[in-house]
Amino acid sequence: MDSYLPGPAPATATPGQHSKLPRLLALLASRLCLFLFFQGLIALLLQSWTRSEGYWLLTATLANIVSIIVLVSLFRSEGRRYLSLFRFERLTLRKDIRVFVILALLTGPVAMGPNYLLSRWLWTDPAIPFEMMFRPVGSWLAPVMLLTFPVTIALAELATYFGYIMPHLKGELRSAWPAVLLPVLFLSLQHITLPFIPDIRFILYRGLVFLPFAALIGIALHRRPSLFPYFAILHGIMDAGTVMMLLTGGMR
Repeated sequence: MDSYLPGPAPATATPGQHSKLPRLLALLASRLCLFLFFQGLIALLLQSWTRSEGYWLLTATLANIVSIIVLVSLFRSEGRRYLSLFRFERLTLRKDIRVFVILALLTGPVAMGPNYLLSRWLWTDPAIPFEMMFRPVGSWLAPVMLLTFPVTIALAELATYFGYIMPHLKGELRSAWPAVLLPVLFLSLQHITLPFIPDIRFILYRGLVFLPFAALIGIALHRRPSLFPYFAILHGIMDAGTVMMLLTGGMR
């Protein structure tokens, strides 16, 4: 596959240069920490941690906004434009579309299969983790989230892990596969705090359920970075479906 990276490639570290690795590792863990931070704020406002668990879409949206601000700042500091990540490449457009269609067909079973298997293994009933996440919330939340959550997730999540961190890790680690593995792993693990429910089975479920999906995206973007805007859009569309679940099952 082609290996075209939109925008100027991040410079690799040279002897005597300050390593960016600590900053990259902090950025890897940033979203996991942001989810926990904003859930804590919501818990304070609601005076209940249990009630805050149902507001995880709001938690994610607030974290996404912070992630976008950080990314814009980081790209600007390197003389690059953050929005260049979402540019479709004309030179590879036809092949990108063909490859993406094939990969998109795989996303359904790769994203949904682990959900069913893990929920059956951990609870014997796939409905239990759904009921733990989609709880009654204020009637105002779902309509607001229907627009803000999919848009902010499309702009923030993959851009953090695969638009910024992965290319820079390749330069810092001088090895491709650790640079792919770490973003994949943290993309999956971030869901432990989205929402954070102090239940060991739920934590295990959330930490693993998106690992195959994250691996699919990470490997695809490692091999063909020009697919980035396609996956970002797909991610937003998929998460619009998540909000629809809230509209139908968790709104009062």
